[in-house]
Amino acid sequence: MLPEKVDGELFCFAVMVPGSEEQALLVIAFQNSAGIFHCDSYTIYSSQEFELAPGVVTHTVASDLHCESGGEFNTALNLEIFLEVWRQVVADGDFTRFDWTVKVDPDSVFFPSRLRVAVKNHQPAEHKLGIYLNNCEFGLHGPIEVFSRHAVKTWWEGSQKCLDHFWKKCKGDCNWGEDLFIDQCLWKVLGAKRDDEDSLLLEDHCSPPEGWRDCEDSWHVAFHPFKTGWEWMQCYETAKAYQG
Repeated sequence: MLPEKVDGELFCFAVMVPGSEEQALLVIAFQNSAGIFHCDSYTIYSSQEFELAPGVVTHTVASDLHCESGGEFNTALNLEIFLEVWRQVVADGDFTRFDWTVKVDPDSVFFPSRLRVAVKNHQPAEHKLGIYLNNCEFGLHGPIEVFSRHAVKTWWEGSQKCLDHFWKKCKGDCNWGEDLFIDQCLWKVLGAKRDDEDSLLLEDHCSPPEGWRDCEDSWHVAFHPFKTGWEWMQCYETAKAYQG
């Protein structure tokens, strides 16, 4: 059973390859009290345990976090990695104390304050199987994924059912990344509620408007991808200024 009382709205987590640009981006976010570090609680998952920043120690997962690309959309075939990540998220149990669990890629420029506004349009307590927020007209994209507490529970408890279902359908894992798999799993197999939320994401793979990388925007929750520290900070500072 999940607890009735919660400690806050947002539990956020990111997954990081040690020694990569992802690590540098998370350090920058920490130094600016930005991104997941502005959530009510957060965890960084990695293949090694180490101190990312003062007081921030990574949690280990049973994966080296490396995968190939391929499939219909030539995306990262990272399902096995994220099954291990989700296994650890559930084992840690922190998500049970918050209304929403948010997975954010390190190269996403993410504003939790905007997400707190967006989730007010959705009512997770009304749906026992949970709600998750669809962030793109083409389906759920991985740079930011938002799930209610019950949706996390439904996803993890039903993940093997989905693996079996799609194995029969595709004679394999369908060569899907984690985002497409979890979208199809929760929506088509397990029956969680799928709510569209247009404010969640601006990114290059989801028909963004011209000039979107300028980040002159006061509404969207996350912008992706910004893979160097310089461009991440430029986007963050610009969007923050437009937020007022």
